[in-house]
Amino acid sequence: MSKNFETPIQVKYRDTDSMGHVSSPVYYDYLQHAYLEFMFKVLSVPKHEKLPHIMVKTACEYVQPAMFGDSLVVRSRVSGFGTKSFEIEHIMHRQDGQDTVVARGYSKHVMFDYESNKTTPVTEDFKARILDFQGSV
Repeated sequence: MSKNFETPIQVKYRDTDSMGHVSSPVYYDYLQHAYLEFMFKVLSVPKHEKLPHIMVKTACEYVQPAMFGDSLVVRSRVSGFGTKSFEIEHIMHRQDGQDTVVARGYSKHVMFDYESNKTTPVTEDFKARILDFQGSV
């Protein structure tokens, strides 16, 4: 069974639109925050250092509105590995006793060497760290 990385999110007033719902672009902030927390923790990289990959694609499906004051949790897991990339699934839940899904996100990341300014293959060490945490993809 695969384990998810959980990132808590407290919806702030500034996250909402004129209807009182979390504004659609804000979900991408939540997704990016969850990705960063996940990777810095699992890879044991200090936050002042760069991660060895870059985000190249995101998508988000809005299921139910989240509102100011809601407590959310983003459950993230690597869902697949490519030769030079990997994908993460992010499911955003309202902590309401029913674990209501408010959004489903996806992100794709490419391994990157900043010194050579080039993509690199996904390393076995990276895969092993992810699988040690998650159990499987």
